[in-house]
Amino acid sequence: MRSVSERLRAAAVLLVLLVLGQFALAAIAGAQQAQPVTSTDETLIVKVRLAGLWEMPAGNWARTRGASPRVKEVGMSIMVDHGRLDVQDRALAAELGIGLPDRPTAEQQGWLDEMQNARTPAEFDRIFVNRLRAAHGVIFSAIAQIRAGTRNDRIRAFATTANQAVLRHITLLESTGLAEFDALPQPQLSSVPASAALDLKATDIITVVVLALLLGGATVLLLWLIRNSRTRLKLRPGELNE
Repeated sequence: MRSVSERLRAAAVLLVLLVLGQFALAAIAGAQQAQPVTSTDETLIVKVRLAGLWEMPAGNWARTRGASPRVKEVGMSIMVDHGRLDVQDRALAAELGIGLPDRPTAEQQGWLDEMQNARTPAEFDRIFVNRLRAAHGVIFSAIAQIRAGTRNDRIRAFATTANQAVLRHITLLESTGLAEFDALPQPQLSSVPASAALDLKATDIITVVVLALLLGGATVLLLWLIRNSRTRLKLRPGELNE
């Protein structure tokens, strides 16, 4: 039979574990509910939407008007990929309450006009590949920076998906052999320090401190209980009554 003291110790240990478990669950739930959507996060959703608004028709034109069979294949792939990405983008925007444009920017419309006014299929191929290759390089960098710094899990996951699609499109466009790399803009590194993504809010720091104190206290209590139990086991029955 277990003694009263042993039962009390077991109950104390169980109580400590329950308290720690409840506190950890509350902290996790609070963190999940408190994920803000910043203006930078919104920029990602809007940029992906805008990319689809001009690249889907451009891909369709490449599929039907391109001179090169490879350009036709690339156009088809880009059109389908952006169609899928656009569905995810609009669903996430609705979930997070982000407004989306319904037409491309003036600059993007100008690129479409340039393709539409191409005098020959070969000229269309060149314009299509280089306009899309340059645009993909710009948005690839922007998405990567947002992916690295966002604190929102949904935005982070979507940015990962979007950048995988963009990298695939860059590779496809370059596979045509028409990409003019000398005309691409020089890469620019972000001025935001890498440590900025690691900044913690006051609530995050408090949560970590409290958890550390609770875990430390529980560890000390458990060690004391174990040592005390071993000491009692070493005593002879007659010594317990002295």
